[in-house]
This record gives sequence, C-alpha cells and structure tokens, in this order.
Amino acid sequence: MKHRKNIIITLVILIFTFSFESCGGSYESENRDELISSFEDNFGFLPPNSVEKIKLKNWGLYDTDVHWMAFTYDSLVMEKIIAHDQSLNIALNNTSEFKEITEDIKEIVHNPKWLEFPNNTTKQIYYKKNFIEEKSFSEYYLWVNPESGMTYLFVHSFY
Repeated sequence: MKHRKNIIITLVILIFTFSFESCGGSYESENRDELISSFEDNFGFLPPNSVEKIKLKNWGLYDTDVHWMAFTYDSLVMEKIIAHDQSLNIALNNTSEFKEITEDIKEIVHNPKWLEFPNNTTKQIYYKKNFIEEKSFSEYYLWVNPESGMTYLFVHSFY
C-alpha cells in the first residue's frame, strides 16, 4: 500500500513538472547577428552599424509574456523608434509617474542581469499601456541610460 502511494505521488510530481515546463520558458542572447531580426520585429527597421550591441531576453509562462531588449544608443535610431511606436507618453524624471514605472520594472523577478533600471541620469521614460488589442493588459517602456550608452526596451503583456 505504501509503495503504491509513493508511485502515485511520484507520478503527480512528474505530471506537474512536465506541465510547467511545456507552458513556459525563456530565451536570452547577446549575439548581435542573431538578434538583428528581433530588432527589426520590434521597431520596423534593421539596426544600423551604429547599434553595435543588442541584447535580448524573452520570458513566458502560460498567457504572460515579458520581453527585454537593450542596444547601443544612437539619437537617430531613437528618433526613428519613437516615430514608429506612436503614440508614446513621456514620464519625466523626478515625477511620481517615473518613479512608479521604475518600481514596476524592478518588481519583475525575471529581469535579465544586464538590465539597467531607469535612474537619476535617465531623463525620461517613453511608455504606452494597453496597446495590444487582443490582450487584456500590455505595457511598453523605453529609456536611455546615458552612463552606459544603452537604450532599454521592456514589454509585458498577458491575455
């Protein structure tokens, strides 16, 4: 009887383990050549040579997706992105909105190690919310860290 109970418990654990593995996962890369198409998918154009570095992490579980991207800052590229991704709101540094967005991003437990949060040197965060029609929630944040010379994108959504 005890042996049978142990087998049932083991089977239940295996079923839950396989269920969770098949419903989520993550992908992370810092290989620019591999990530050119991801950059184009996000912004509608290929990254110019001035974008020397591109980093990406995608994470998903069931109906939730989180997407992070970082790339070398270029003012012309930033202008093009802002024009492509309209309509964007702006949260200026030292405002409650800026602080709230920064705290929201910091609370995500799966943030990549290379992510640099908006800080006091970040002038503004471009953002939009509930922009993916088929999803019940979506948020988009874009900011530049002038100290590192990198631009960061964070997109979070779920059904």
